[in-house]
Amino acid sequence: MPVLTTSDDIRLHYVDEGPRDAPVLLIVPGWSGSARWFEQQISGLSGRFRVVCFDPRGQGESERTDAGQRMERVAKDLHDLITALDLREITLLGWSLGVSTVLSYVDVFGCGVLRRIALVCGGPRLINSGEWELGFVDVPQALDWVALQRKSMEEAADFVLPQFFRDERPAEQLAWLRSEITSMNPAGSAAMCWNVLNQDYTDVLAKVQVPTLVLTGAHDRVIPAGNGPYLAETIGDARLTVFDDSAHCPFIEEPDRFNEELASFMA
Repeated sequence: MPVLTTSDDIRLHYVDEGPRDAPVLLIVPGWSGSARWFEQQISGLSGRFRVVCFDPRGQGESERTDAGQRMERVAKDLHDLITALDLREITLLGWSLGVSTVLSYVDVFGCGVLRRIALVCGGPRLINSGEWELGFVDVPQALDWVALQRKSMEEAADFVLPQFFRDERPAEQLAWLRSEITSMNPAGSAAMCWNVLNQDYTDVLAKVQVPTLVLTGAHDRVIPAGNGPYLAETIGDARLTVFDDSAHCPFIEEPDRFNEELASFMA
């Protein structure tokens, strides 16, 4: 897998598959995710599209680090990758925390090189407070979640991984997913989670000026499925697709349909 060195000297691994003259799909994984999580999209779509997916800093095969674990920096990582590969007319897909990365990117860099956006199982505001009830946690739970990662990534994995899926997954698959979580830098992971949980991108939704596909699992308990309708109704040119047999990872739980929906949107 090729390597990008970011503008602050962090090594990021990425994949770049498919015809160079084909429409570009750029995938941004969420917390703990990597290109391996999206292998069914890379293999299933790279015959028709140029599929690029990177491992965010501290995750997958990228450099293990607690440096730069904040949304402004990961948005710059995304910009560094787009610039290095000279990508244009991009369909930019973010999953979970990757949705926050996409919105942070749009906030800072705009939609100039973007043709379309796909938002998967994410939301613009991840802490519940006041009338907002579509978040991941409330403030005390956020403090507990961050403390749990600092204490033990193994315990963090065992807490959150079962919530990613509607139905039980094969043991072999769960084993490597868990290994990706437990191999993360605890301080870096905790810092990133605390930073993203304290963001509010609701005002950025008006800046999304390209066609947008919102994809959500009907049984998502990690980032409540109600975020899907909210995003689709709030973004100017957006439509919603719901995966009835999925929770937080429809690209793993229903990969064939996920790929079909995405390919149709890109076409």
